[in-house]
Amino acid sequence: MSEEARSALHVSYEALGASFASVRGRLVPERFGTVEDECATVRAAAGVVDRSDLGYLTASGGDAQRFLQGMVSNEVAALAPGQGTYALHLNTQGHIVADFYLLAMPDHFLLETARNRVEPLRAGLERYIVADDVELADRSDQFAALSVEGPAAGRLLTAAGAAALPGKEFNHVWVQLGGPVLVVRLSETGEEGYRLIFLVEYAQNIWDALTAQQQAVAWKPVGHAALNILRTEAGLPWYGIDMDERTLPPEAGLEQRALSYTKGCYIGQEIIERIRSRGRVNRRLTGLWLSGESLPAAGTKLFHNDKAVGTVTTAVHSPTLKRAIGLGYVRREHLESGTRLRVESGGTVEVAELPFHHLPVKN
Repeated sequence: MSEEARSALHVSYEALGASFASVRGRLVPERFGTVEDECATVRAAAGVVDRSDLGYLTASGGDAQRFLQGMVSNEVAALAPGQGTYALHLNTQGHIVADFYLLAMPDHFLLETARNRVEPLRAGLERYIVADDVELADRSDQFAALSVEGPAAGRLLTAAGAAALPGKEFNHVWVQLGGPVLVVRLSETGEEGYRLIFLVEYAQNIWDALTAQQQAVAWKPVGHAALNILRTEAGLPWYGIDMDERTLPPEAGLEQRALSYTKGCYIGQEIIERIRSRGRVNRRLTGLWLSGESLPAAGTKLFHNDKAVGTVTTAVHSPTLKRAIGLGYVRREHLESGTRLRVESGGTVEVAELPFHHLPVKN
C-alpha cells in the first residue's frame, strides 16, 4: 500500500498499536483492541473512527442547486446553507451509481461518498452538464474525516471546544477543534453521531484536541471492523458490499432515506415511479439471524427447499446481540419475519426485520 493511500493520522494510529486493513483503497485502522470492546465503547460511551475511506466532490456555480435537483434522488432545491440530505445518483435504468451525503454550503455543495465512487459520481453528473453554470471538483485529497459515534459523542465534542452542535440529522456547522471543522449530525450506528470534516493539514491538531479530553469524557479509537458490525446492527447497507450498480433503491430499502416522490424529474425517476406504482420489487434487502459453525461469505446463496431465493451480502458476529447476524437479499415471497432458509455453505438463516438494534438518534 503506497504512502499516499494512508490516513493523515497513520503515525498516531501506529503508536496506539492499531492493525490496518484496506477499505475502499485506503489503509485505515481495522482495530485497536478487540472488536467486542470497541463495539461496547460506542454503545456505552463514544468511539472515534477514521474515515479516510470517504471522498469528496464540490459542486459550485450559479446553477449548482438547480442542476443537482434534476440529477439526484432526494430534495435539493429546499436545502438552505447548513442543511443536508442523503441521496443517490442513478443511471437511466434506475440502478445506483453512488450513494452520498449532500451538504448545502453558502456558495457550493459538498458531496461525501465512498472514495472509490467519487470518480463514477463525478463522471455520471458531468455527463449532463451542457450550458449549466456548474463546476464539479474532486476534493478528496484535500479533506480528511473522522466519525464520532456513541451516547457521549456530543459531550466529547463540546468538551473539546465545539461552541455549538447541529441538532437535526444532516445539519452541519463550523466549529474550532484545533482547527476549523465542519461538524455534520450523522449517525451510522443508531447512536448519537457526528462526522468531522476538515482539511488534511489540521488532522493532527484535531486528533490532539480530542485526545486531550479522554479523562473528561470516556472515548476510545474504534476500527472499521467494529464500525462494520455496528452499522450492520443498525441495518445500514454499504455501497460495494450490500448494493452496487445492479441494485434498485427499493431493493436496498432506501425509499424513506434517499428517495423523494414529490420533487419531480431526475435521472432514473421514471423507473422508481414505475416500481412505486407497481407496488413491489422482486427481492429486498433484509436482516438475517445466522446459525451454523462459520459465517457465510458474501455472495453465498440462500435456498427454500431446493430453490435459490436469496444471497448473503454481510455476515458478522454481533457482540451487542451476542449472536451472528447478517444482511442479504431475499425474494419477496420469502420475506416474512421468521422464515427459515438454508445456507448453501451450511447452516440456516432466519429472516429478521431491520434494524436489529434500534436506537433512535436524539434531536
